[in-house]
Amino acid sequence: MTLVGSALLLFLAGSTWMALYPGVPADLGGAPNLDARARRVRVPVGTAGDSLDGWSLAGRGAAAVVVFHGYGRDHTRAWRYAQFLNPAGYGVLAIDFRSSRLADRKPTTLGHYELEDARAALGWLERDQPGVRIGLLGESLGGSVAIALASERPEVRAVVADCPFESGQRALEDSFERWAHVPRWPATPIAAAMAGVLTGHDPRSLDVVAAAARLRDRPLFLVTCDRDDRLSGSQALDLWRAAGSKDVLWRLPDCGHNQAWTAHRAEYERRVLAFYDARLGS
Repeated sequence: MTLVGSALLLFLAGSTWMALYPGVPADLGGAPNLDARARRVRVPVGTAGDSLDGWSLAGRGAAAVVVFHGYGRDHTRAWRYAQFLNPAGYGVLAIDFRSSRLADRKPTTLGHYELEDARAALGWLERDQPGVRIGLLGESLGGSVAIALASERPEVRAVVADCPFESGQRALEDSFERWAHVPRWPATPIAAAMAGVLTGHDPRSLDVVAAAARLRDRPLFLVTCDRDDRLSGSQALDLWRAAGSKDVLWRLPDCGHNQAWTAHRAEYERRVLAFYDARLGS
């Protein structure tokens, strides 16, 4: 029994380190790379002179969407959305979370650093384009961060969250069970304790349900996929209920985690554009 416990501990230690600093593959999903078209910007963040890498596409009107990528990805994920939002008139701001950059990389914290980065991006957009009408769009971790940010900032008028998690606790539990195929207990508390020691921040602390409950007066578009191998669709359902059961909850039975756009591209773009047009107007 001691041998099994030691093996599990070693496995979780190695897995935790890899989870804090995952690979960040290029993942355009067939969308054009818009880096060359975008204005490269530096977004100040934190108190030690740090900054985020950002890419800004100008819109034709007075509305813009800030896009937050998910775990183990970078700003290029935003281009699949920008390639239909920008021609429709929307400005688009994409950033790399500090957990996805190469130099002086921060560990993934499931919300602590990522939410700080999102706040900085929103602040930069408001300074760069005063009076702009703002929407947020996020995938997975980025979707949860978008909901949390909107709950703090009433100027955010609409949020699209694609396969978000309802809390850091549930994100870890589901990922261990569905993706790593190990029991959520004791894997979750052990990994969370290790991550807390290594980063100084508990990855379970982000409470997106509480944030969603503060969005009962604002529109939220949730996407969930039944074949998600990372997060249970019940998490998006809990967020929908917390926000007042008033919003769009688009459930797709035939695709996996953040695969709605690739599996149903035309329908995805039509629905998201209609949602933003009704709340922001390009």
